[in-house]
Amino acid sequence: MWADGPGPSVRSLRAALARTGFAAGVMLYEFDTPSVMRLLELARVDFAIFDLEHTGWDAGTLRLAFAAGRGTGVEPIVRVQRVDHSLIAAALDCGASGVMAPMIESAEQAALLVSAAKYPPLGRRGFGVLLADDLQGGPAATVARANERTVVIAQIETVAGIEHAEAIAAVDGVDLIWLGQFDLTLSLGVPGDFADPRYTAAIGHLLAACRAARKPLGQMIRTVDEGRALRAAGFGVLAYADVWIFEDALRSQLTSLRD
Repeated sequence: MWADGPGPSVRSLRAALARTGFAAGVMLYEFDTPSVMRLLELARVDFAIFDLEHTGWDAGTLRLAFAAGRGTGVEPIVRVQRVDHSLIAAALDCGASGVMAPMIESAEQAALLVSAAKYPPLGRRGFGVLLADDLQGGPAATVARANERTVVIAQIETVAGIEHAEAIAAVDGVDLIWLGQFDLTLSLGVPGDFADPRYTAAIGHLLAACRAARKPLGQMIRTVDEGRALRAAGFGVLAYADVWIFEDALRSQLTSLRD
């Protein structure tokens, strides 16, 4: 299912999963400067997701960061605000190597996400004016490469999404399912209670759906211990949040320095 990237220097979700079956990276909410791509390369992330859902960013904001980071080998993914063809197309055209859409609740929504992210005949993404290096081998080769490498992530974070998890995960072209754990607890009526039996039952259902479809399941984490527990449970992709990792590391270092 997973095709490795064009070289060993490429840092991508696909390459990591192809090598080891596990990928670890970061989701960015605040660090959108051009140099962040170099920091991500130095940190040896497997992937980076730039969030447009909960920030003031847009594709134009991120275009400069992605252009500055082309030489790093880091392939950025963008979480768009919703399943919308224009938002998905703009994210990919600005340099993203993949897209995530939140609040997926049906196979139909997942199929629309795939269609917007893929060129014909797999979808209806429009072919824009590309630079010469993007067009290596001609338009047909460019389209084939993009359709093979573009990562499509469906985020499930509601009761309806859990109920239709099997159908969503089975959609051809969806590469990864992502759990929005906080919103799922809100949807279940147990805000932030990750020990509630309704939440644990929902996660068990989602893991089973992903196993049946042979699709990895991802989630955002804050600590190594949390990540290890999720890996043991069957999660294959994990990401730190930039604000969490910066806050935790800075507090720890300052506390040690003052002591």
